[in-house]
Amino acid sequence: MKKINELFDVEEDFRVLSIHSDSRYVAKESVFFCVDGLSVDGHKYIEDALFQGAKCIVHSKPIAYKRKNILYIKVDDVLSELNRVADIFYEHPSYKMTMIGVTGSSGKTVVALMIKDILSKLLKMGYIGTNNIEYGSVIEQCPFTTPEAIYLHRHLSEMVKSDVKGVTLEVSSQGLALKRVDSVHFDIGVFTNVYEEHLDFHGTLEHLMRSKMKLFSLVDEKGYAILNTDEVKFYNLVKDQVKSQIITYGIEHQAQIMAKNIKLYIDHTEFDLWINQEAYRVTSPTLGKQNVANVLAVMATLYALDMPIHEIIKSIALVSTVDGRMELIKHPYSFHVIVDYCQHIQNFEQVFKFAHSVRVGDARIIAVCGMSGKRNQRKAAQIGRLANKYCDQVILTAGDNRDDSVEELCEDIQNYLEDLVSVIIEDRMIAIEQAIEIAHPGDIILILGKGHEQFMASSIGNTPYPGDKYIALAAINKIFKGEDDEI
Repeated sequence: MKKINELFDVEEDFRVLSIHSDSRYVAKESVFFCVDGLSVDGHKYIEDALFQGAKCIVHSKPIAYKRKNILYIKVDDVLSELNRVADIFYEHPSYKMTMIGVTGSSGKTVVALMIKDILSKLLKMGYIGTNNIEYGSVIEQCPFTTPEAIYLHRHLSEMVKSDVKGVTLEVSSQGLALKRVDSVHFDIGVFTNVYEEHLDFHGTLEHLMRSKMKLFSLVDEKGYAILNTDEVKFYNLVKDQVKSQIITYGIEHQAQIMAKNIKLYIDHTEFDLWINQEAYRVTSPTLGKQNVANVLAVMATLYALDMPIHEIIKSIALVSTVDGRMELIKHPYSFHVIVDYCQHIQNFEQVFKFAHSVRVGDARIIAVCGMSGKRNQRKAAQIGRLANKYCDQVILTAGDNRDDSVEELCEDIQNYLEDLVSVIIEDRMIAIEQAIEIAHPGDIILILGKGHEQFMASSIGNTPYPGDKYIALAAINKIFKGEDDEI
């Protein structure tokens, strides 16, 4: 609880029990912020908020009718004011923990969860991002990769109350552009990479990069910016603008922390770590060259936190792999199953290249994939061409298809497939089971597009879905053990 004059420069002193930007959740003695968002204008819901008990309305547009005994506060930018007030209302939670923000087109989840997993062995850690909100015994689904400010500060406050000492937070370019973390105090900002993503939102790659740059303006002089020198454009754009200390990592371009002599295997990765002019051999359970870069980002973060090098290397060897991110499914048979979230065309290429590099002899690469979202001929063509180059068989199936026909989305990809076997199986569970059933010794099955997710998204909401990993394991038990597991 706060008094209203603790939140705003006003004479009134009534108590405020909660703050809201969604009128559906407004309660008695609350403040309602009229956020003018991408699809909804909060000013249209003022009366709803008042009906549910709001005592203060924060707005930026003129209001035709004002009720008695209600405090109306007009501001230039409601989102900025919401950030400021949320930080005060929840007692500045980000200042009470070590905050590590991770931004980038891909790799955010892997880096954030690996850091959290390693540091959890030393102190109580929290995580907020694509996979969940996690701290202590709490595991809660997160509505966005980077949730809006009130939701975010409320959960950070709960973490403080639970004696959490550090938090890894995935920070998306959209979350940065929409001011969701403007009042968060970061001790470390980590950058992974940048692809052409969400350009329907950002417009241009430069605007996208500038959104990601914003994270580093929220890290103070005593903090650290962890930057990838292989992302040359972004590195050159940001290196002279950050006020914090910089630690660089890379594979192809000179950096303070580098990986050389990379060896990829179906179940782990090895490389030489170069740091402080010394080399160390590193073994990691993560898969693929892209995850070598992610591991370097994790190592750079731990180095910034003064963890000794030998402890960092030992921790990387023992770190838990991340659900649905280049995850090798454990089973006793002689073929391999990898599940990956695979949201960008670059991810498809990385996964296909990895499978091609580690397959042995005449083993086949069998891909189970679809296309999420709206029909996109350019992406369909890109997936098709990559499959032609690296795969032997493709089973096309459902993803998060919104309003589009699964069959039409699959046909869009199939039209670009040439000298390889392909089939459309609309039911994703049956498609995965079919891939398991046709597997030969040594084959590599790639189940792509859903990763950790246990729902199928559509325009009318999410439908429960067992998850790719669990469907694959159930199919293995059914086909090879004769066990018909219910999932």
